[in-house]
Amino acid sequence: MTSLSRSNILAMLLARQPRKWTRAYVEQIVNRANARIENLYDRTSDLPQGRAAPDPSQVAIGSGKHYMLAILFLDVCNFSSWPSSDHAEQVTVLRVMNVFMAEMMNVVRDFGGMFEKNTGDGLMAYFGADSADEEAAVRQAVESAVVMHYVNDALISPWLAQQRFRQVTFRVGVNLGEVTIGKVGVPGGLNTFVAIGTPANIACKIMRLIPEGGICIGNEVRKRLPPGWDTWCTPIPALTGFVYKASQAPYAAHRLNFRLAPPTV
Repeated sequence: MTSLSRSNILAMLLARQPRKWTRAYVEQIVNRANARIENLYDRTSDLPQGRAAPDPSQVAIGSGKHYMLAILFLDVCNFSSWPSSDHAEQVTVLRVMNVFMAEMMNVVRDFGGMFEKNTGDGLMAYFGADSADEEAAVRQAVESAVVMHYVNDALISPWLAQQRFRQVTFRVGVNLGEVTIGKVGVPGGLNTFVAIGTPANIACKIMRLIPEGGICIGNEVRKRLPPGWDTWCTPIPALTGFVYKASQAPYAAHRLNFRLAPPTV
């Protein structure tokens, strides 16, 4: 199969940079995606699974751990309208998602995120389980989100167009707050981690305020953005449906219109 082109990657990215945004990292992304593409038709069901923190062996079923986390939801826009009624269409969708979603999961992992779940057309991840630094957790989450969008724009979408596959538009919601990561299931059987708490609900809800795609962040994330990033925030007039407990003031959401600059080193 034809590999992804490197030619447009550095030319189309614009302003301030995540600390990880280097030429070496871009090359890593390209090589990783190309390795997956080379085996795509032989292993179309090979979607890697992420890991969740805390360690499953350290948490009993029915219990959990409490964290201050940045929660990230990703959702593919209009996925239910994709043609998938027969085997051929289903295989095509699987191939598209095997390139797109696998790389989105890799980016989350690159920026220190942990997965709660992958729903096929979306994923949920959280940042900050290994640190009490709220600003660091927010930075990891928002840097992950902006890199996701440009990996899709500069790498994945051109390749999908070249293959005459459907291109992917997606939206991301990011919120910060106190969350309990609990383990549910039955002994000796299926068990999994779930994120319990309003911050996770908000991250999912605000994502839906931008049906056309992009990045939406909660007010607590906006307050802790890296220096200069708040200039890229646009308030979303629609109500989130949530309020602060103390003041009963509405909880605001913002569109993050951040754009990356080319790696300089």
